[in-house]
Amino acid sequence: MPRGWRGAWTPARARLWLLAAAIAAWLPLLGVPLRGWLDFSAFYAAGRLAFTPAVTGLDPVTAFQAAHGLPITPFVYPAGMALPYAVLASLPYGLAAAVHALLMAAFLGIAAVVGAGLVGLSRRWVFLGALAWAPAAAGVASGQNTSAALLLVALSATALVSRRDLLGGALAGILAYKPQLAAPLVGLLLLRGRWRALGAAAAVVAIHWALGVVATGGRLDWPRDWLATVAAYQGPDQAANGWQAISLPGVAARVGAGLGAPWLAWVGHVAAAAIILACVPALRRAPWPEAVALATTLGLLISPHAWVYDAALLLPALAVLAARATRRGWPWRDRWWFAAAYLLGLAWPLGGVVGVTAMPLVVLAMPLALLERGPFRSPPSLDDGRQAPVAMPAADVRSVEHGSVSDSVAR
Repeated sequence: MPRGWRGAWTPARARLWLLAAAIAAWLPLLGVPLRGWLDFSAFYAAGRLAFTPAVTGLDPVTAFQAAHGLPITPFVYPAGMALPYAVLASLPYGLAAAVHALLMAAFLGIAAVVGAGLVGLSRRWVFLGALAWAPAAAGVASGQNTSAALLLVALSATALVSRRDLLGGALAGILAYKPQLAAPLVGLLLLRGRWRALGAAAAVVAIHWALGVVATGGRLDWPRDWLATVAAYQGPDQAANGWQAISLPGVAARVGAGLGAPWLAWVGHVAAAAIILACVPALRRAPWPEAVALATTLGLLISPHAWVYDAALLLPALAVLAARATRRGWPWRDRWWFAAAYLLGLAWPLGGVVGVTAMPLVVLAMPLALLERGPFRSPPSLDDGRQAPVAMPAADVRSVEHGSVSDSVAR
């Protein structure tokens, strides 16, 4: 067994650290009922107001919440998103929120299993790594649905790897329930000329509009009211929750508001756009799992609205980096990189005290880490469906560094 600090990275200790991180990440869930289940209030109100024009209005949603003693959280999703929540809204509020939390936790676990198969890692390790990723736990605890978005990304990537373009595109289109998360996948499809997938995505976006017509009781022009609500809420949301921003425009807007320089938000957009342009060659030639991970990360980097819980969508990039580290035998640099990322993830609540979270550092570092070794050298197992993903054989991993965590992660 390696001596000194290298001996600290045994599989047993790595599992223990991840388990401790998972417990710490999920502890806030215990106090969420005392805070009215936080953001779930928006979805519950939308479910109760479904099939009426009020579902896209700022005032009707907040009036419903105030009348029922719920947290004031406007509903700013496309109107059709109210329909699945109409089912939950038929339950008492506390029960509906608990069911929602269980569903999102299950989606997170399923996404981890799907992603593990995609990059060729042990399902147990990826599952534990997903549980230990604090932003993913924050999404579940805060009543958000980022776990559903993560599952859609994983399933879409799996379909695109196996050349099931219609399915992959349709799944990307479903993700348009949160447009800023769907845009990176759609942009990747456009960049790589997957026209059938793009057509499927466009068809599903049209279905989103049709579902919105149903959800608003027949309003064909519901997107106009929805966009007006989004515009009206943007300023108050930035003022109240801007400390959670993880994108460059979001952080720049936060700093600009403090300095009286709102134009700084555009600086963030320009900087993020420059990074994305630098990544275009890699997006075009990378194997699909890596391209999807990179695109999703870049989407968070430039999103006008990306809070801490949206960093759950960094898990595909973490899985790709873990697969690479496993093939390299988990050298010390990879180990400390992951340790730093997970520690910064756990520290996100401190942002509420100091006024800014450290998660933007992780979002900014992620594309650099994915591109660190220059041209992608992933094996054919991670390319466009030429063969099923496989991990490095355990015997080969042992030959790289006996006694390290790479042994266990590959199995």
